[in-house]
Amino acid sequence: MTFEVVVVGAGGGGAILGLALAQRGVSVLVLERQPGPPAALRGETIQPNGQRILDQLGILPALTPETVQAVQRFHFVGIGGERLCTMDYGMLPAPHNRALVALSSAVHHLILDRLSEQKNAQLWYGAEFQGLVQRDGKVGGVVVRRAGEDKSIEIEARLVVGADGAGSLVRRVLGINADVHHYRHGYLIMLLPRPEGMQGEARYYVGRGELLGLFPAPGDRVVALYMVEADAVGAFKARGLDVFKTRLGEIDAAMAKPLESLTAWEQAGFLPCTRVRTDRWVVEGAVLIGDAAHAMNPHASQGRMQAMADAMVLAEVIGRCRETGDWSAAALSAYERARRPQVEMLQRLADEQVLFWNAADPVRCFLRDRVFRGMDRNTRLRYQALTATAGFRTTPPLTWLDKLMAAGFLPDPRADEIPSVGSIGL
Repeated sequence: MTFEVVVVGAGGGGAILGLALAQRGVSVLVLERQPGPPAALRGETIQPNGQRILDQLGILPALTPETVQAVQRFHFVGIGGERLCTMDYGMLPAPHNRALVALSSAVHHLILDRLSEQKNAQLWYGAEFQGLVQRDGKVGGVVVRRAGEDKSIEIEARLVVGADGAGSLVRRVLGINADVHHYRHGYLIMLLPRPEGMQGEARYYVGRGELLGLFPAPGDRVVALYMVEADAVGAFKARGLDVFKTRLGEIDAAMAKPLESLTAWEQAGFLPCTRVRTDRWVVEGAVLIGDAAHAMNPHASQGRMQAMADAMVLAEVIGRCRETGDWSAAALSAYERARRPQVEMLQRLADEQVLFWNAADPVRCFLRDRVFRGMDRNTRLRYQALTATAGFRTTPPLTWLDKLMAAGFLPDPRADEIPSVGSIGL
């Protein structure tokens, strides 16, 4: 059995790549080890760059109010204090000048359904990746075992794509070096009834070693994220669910009523945070995309969006490889050169946010809150920060001079200006 491309992993990047390739006439097989589409309800923010990609693939018009909730403003609020800063997506150029909070399983189902409809694509569930086929010193396919079958089979391909997440088995089999960092903190994630007054507005509370995010979701619900230490989740839960609910109600009084629906810890999932840095994304016959190549902290709000961006750029590069007949690593490396600058910038930005947003000491908390307040008064800096979150820039949103201006240590003569569209590549 032979395909031009085999994608290992049907997550956000893998499914998008399969769909983009099939729409270009490329024969593609997408392998997913799970027995079927994801069933868990998990909130996710689709940033403007992700919306652009879904629009290009014909997916965005199919996202109904039952699937996504538009969010215009994100309010950063000091726990026990005042509003610090508001990010308004209305500052961005139309039409993608808002965020969409989605129940990711519903959106992912739609993408997988579209993928399955393509005549050039196959999607295999319950397919376990077991190794690589080597041909003439380079990767020439995969070894896979399908659910219910005793024997593995070899599938030949011009290119194998590892889209199998931060713990990528494809990456390990390829021998690609990876620096995998597990962050100290992760998040309890819950889907609760939405309190009144949250239509189109999200709240992100920052305190002394404490974070709470509240994001309006479809179906009059709210996605709640609460930061906890990753290696102490059990001890945290042992304090009792009522203690936890009381604390959330203290942070946001409007959540008191919705929290009544939280009756067991089983209703709260846990989201760990991991960063992956690899020395290369491309070898002869194989490529990594998404978290397999470059997982990042969710503070950047770009993890899945960057996997989708990888998929679209790689699909274009593969198209050129088909035209020229050159499928070499040198030809495929155009994908990595195009994508690395933005990815590495976002990883650094996310780590900087972790340093200050997750802080518990008074000095960093003071500086964080001061910068938030300064940005709230500065249109230019607020816009630049928003373009990074929206996925519209490859350079850091704030220079050191900008940070000093945001903190109020230097004046900004351009504080009321919005940078030109061309300056950030929009």
